[in-house]
Amino acid sequence: MNPLFGRRDSLVTQASIDRVQNEELRIRTKLRHRRELERSISFKQLLFKLNDDGVELLKTASDLDQLRISMIVNSVGESLDVLMKLLKLFSEHHIQIFHIETRPDSASQDELEILVGCESKKSTFVNLITNLADEKSVDRIALRKWDAAEKIVEEIWFPKHASDLDNCAHVVVKYEPTEDPKHPGYGDEKYIARRAELNRIANSYKYGNPIPIVEYTEEEHDTWRQAYAMLKQLRPTHTCREYQVNIQRMEDAGVITPNEIPSLRDLSAYIQKRTGFELRPCGGLLSARDFLASLAFRVFQATLYVRHHSAPQHCPEPDVIHEILGHCPMFADPEMAQLSQEIGLLSLGASDSEIERLSTLYWFIIEFGLSKEADGTFKAIGAGLISAYGELQHACSDAPSHEPFDPEVTALRTYEDSEYQPVYFVAESIQDAMERLRKYAKSFKRSVVTVYNPYARTVEQVNRWAHLQDEVQKLRDKVNQLAEYFSETELAHKSPIDNLVNEPNGSTC
Repeated sequence: MNPLFGRRDSLVTQASIDRVQNEELRIRTKLRHRRELERSISFKQLLFKLNDDGVELLKTASDLDQLRISMIVNSVGESLDVLMKLLKLFSEHHIQIFHIETRPDSASQDELEILVGCESKKSTFVNLITNLADEKSVDRIALRKWDAAEKIVEEIWFPKHASDLDNCAHVVVKYEPTEDPKHPGYGDEKYIARRAELNRIANSYKYGNPIPIVEYTEEEHDTWRQAYAMLKQLRPTHTCREYQVNIQRMEDAGVITPNEIPSLRDLSAYIQKRTGFELRPCGGLLSARDFLASLAFRVFQATLYVRHHSAPQHCPEPDVIHEILGHCPMFADPEMAQLSQEIGLLSLGASDSEIERLSTLYWFIIEFGLSKEADGTFKAIGAGLISAYGELQHACSDAPSHEPFDPEVTALRTYEDSEYQPVYFVAESIQDAMERLRKYAKSFKRSVVTVYNPYARTVEQVNRWAHLQDEVQKLRDKVNQLAEYFSETELAHKSPIDNLVNEPNGSTC
């Protein structure tokens, strides 16, 4: 890779940074809370036996809060004696028990694990477990909210309505030309000031406003013309059929032209009519969580600034040329739009590690993915490749390795942000990638399903079983409607279904 281009900012890098920083913050918070509890609770032995979730539970609740918790006690010694002592303590402290079970300790079959579902005030629980910790036969005590397993997704904020995306515009990656001497715009004060101006316009955007019309300079239009002409040369030989079809349609409709930077407002209106996706201005590379959340609402966060005029064939971070020539034609494809939204829906309420894996999948398939043609050649489906002249040629050549797109493997792959990729992932088709993603999504083992309502532009998390029943009922209603329709048509002429069934060489579903 040309060393002038420096490194490339990526969603994957940001997700990794977020996960590490958040984990460090959680560890520091837990240690601080333990020290604070040590000063407030007289019996220090408790803190050696209590789990981190229990410390957080006691620290954040007030003394008068009515808590409904699960308590797991791991014992050493005579199992029956430990159980009897535990029940006696519950009785003495007047704590309500609504569930109890015992099982061998997972770490040692010689020890007993006692699970108790109980309810009382925090102050009463503190007295109970302080006395319990004094028992030598009690090895560990774990406290959690009783419904924590069901509500773990709800504890992480995520947008519920498209208007909430106003709160999902955190530009935490600051890879600006002022920071890296290898950036093409480094030291160009005029260019840096122009980027800042366009970012201010993007950051002022709010839900419901029309996308601002940007008056681009002649130099910016010239950069567009050069990039457009270079990339068009590779379009027939290096890009997938879906891209070629959609960009031709957009050119025929006049929303993409070779001579000047198109209007994001016009592009958004065009794409929305085709797949329901729309564009929203943003001021740079967003946090991974914010960016993916937007996709759940079929919203793509698009930058307004233009790559530096000295390097029209490449930009180290997403710019408006990348958004228009890379993403917009692909978001006009129904299957790519659906694949993108499903990644976004999976991200809502996800843990930091899940966000990192989803960001990696997004990066390797929607930004830098390839599809394999019938003749064995590779064609780009990823917007990052389609909008980068040099890497597009590299990715489709024999120089890098090409591996099948397998989410289980791809989600754990390290992304190289300083040079062309040594490995690219190849899907048989966009539909193939979507089917593999859906299979992979089952590994998240969630008890809820995130459902998007396109009419109200809202998302809702519902019980998986209830969602399945609802979908089955919708299917029944549809079948009944079709049966009624065909029954009516039989009155006039033979049913189309009969024609299919009675066809000698016909097939049935």
